Amino acid sequence: MQDLPKDPDLLAVVAEFLRREVMPAVSNGLAFRVRVAANVVDMVQRQLTQPESIAEEEQQRLRDLLGEDGDTRLLTERLCEGIANGEFTLDTPGLADFLWFVTLHKVAVDQPRYSGYLNALDS
Repeated sequence: MQDLPKDPDLLAVVAEFLRREVMPAVSNGLAFRVRVAANVVDMVQRQLTQPESIAEEEQQRLRDLLGEDGDTRLLTERLCEGIANGEFTLDTPGLADFLWFVTLHKVAVDQPRYSGYLNALDS
């Protein structure tokens, strides 16, 4: 059986096609929407290439912070409720570190060339 291209590689080809072939061939208004579509394809590609260990670490950090078990979605909802009702504040041990961890990994997918993100990685 032939080795098939990996999903992130296929997405990279689609994004490049949109940028190099489609954008120059369409009107400015449509070119903007094509650029947005190419950026979305890039984001999905980055999501697919993030190590599974990051999601596992996020879930474990939530468990440690809340002292509860559950899936990431449920634990995140519980944390949000706790923040909203004042049960958790930035003085809560581990909360600021958790929020920083999640923020950095979200920006790594959404805007990996964002200067604030790059500065945070350097510090």
